[in-house]
Amino acid sequence: MNEEAATAMFRRTDRILTAAVGEELLMMSAAEGKYFNLNDVGTRIWELLAQPVSVEGLVKALTDEYEVDADTARAQVLEFMVALRTRGLLASADAAPLA
Repeated sequence: MNEEAATAMFRRTDRILTAAVGEELLMMSAAEGKYFNLNDVGTRIWELLAQPVSVEGLVKALTDEYEVDADTARAQVLEFMVALRTRGLLASADAAPLA
């Protein structure tokens, strides 16, 4: 990951309906008629994306809250964010790419 991507700010889109189901989050895109569900870590990332946040901000929050090292958290955050972007659920708060 380049330095620009590490400091780029991202946020979730507002075009998704959500409902908590236990420790998971059920999400629905009304426009596309598609459902998604997130585990507890994915749900936490989604919560953090309510405000613009960088990849490194997400990594810091996850390493503070979960027993995970920064490199593992970073790799998983990037993979998750690419999946969110592919599904139209992630927006750039600035113009920098993820990778």
